[in-house]
Amino acid sequence: MNELVTLEIPAKAEYVVLGRLALAGLVRERRFSADAVADLKLALTEACSNSIRHAYDHDKGQVHLSFVASADRVTVTVRDQGGGFHEDDIDCPECGSVGVKLSEGGMGISIIRAVVDEFRLDHPESGGTILTLTKLCDA
Repeated sequence: MNELVTLEIPAKAEYVVLGRLALAGLVRERRFSADAVADLKLALTEACSNSIRHAYDHDKGQVHLSFVASADRVTVTVRDQGGGFHEDDIDCPECGSVGVKLSEGGMGISIIRAVVDEFRLDHPESGGTILTLTKLCDA
């Protein structure tokens, strides 16, 4: 049985903790080690921070979060309606293959990729950015 939690937060850093708490509550009774939960919370923080930093000017806008927990995994989706990443910004070398670059030594995408089992980045035609992160149960 899948469980779904959705949350819409203002694009301000102080609200990211609400997403972390919702995610931790959802996976608490699932087969995730403490390390896996910490990795999920780190990935969520990085994804939200990217949306807040790159999508909107001056903390205006919303970041849409959804968490789907199933028997063997949790999938986190972070969506914004902002402008996205800038072409002249720099990030990890492998991100160029999906057209993503982050600013000034940003390691967000690299960190996310390192701690989740599946990663997808989409730029829908309607605008914005969608990051989808999946972590498999490990305990």
